Amino acid sequence: MIIILIETLFKLIWKGIDLILYFAGLGFIVWALFLWKFAAGIAGIGIVLLITGLVIDFLPKLVKKKGD
Repeated sequence: MIIILIETLFKLIWKGIDLILYFAGLGFIVWALFLWKFAAGIAGIGIVLLITGLVIDFLPKLVKKKGD
């Protein structure tokens, strides 16, 4: 019983850490682009939004296929 609880808690914490590291990584990339040039920073924001939109769109489809 305790082992199942610990495993579930670990999975939830791991998902949270994944999300935090994803946004931190993208944030630092955009920050570095802004330090380089303003236009590069704006382009970086656009690319980050596109990548995040694709991940949000395709991730539920991949999870659903994996579970079938």
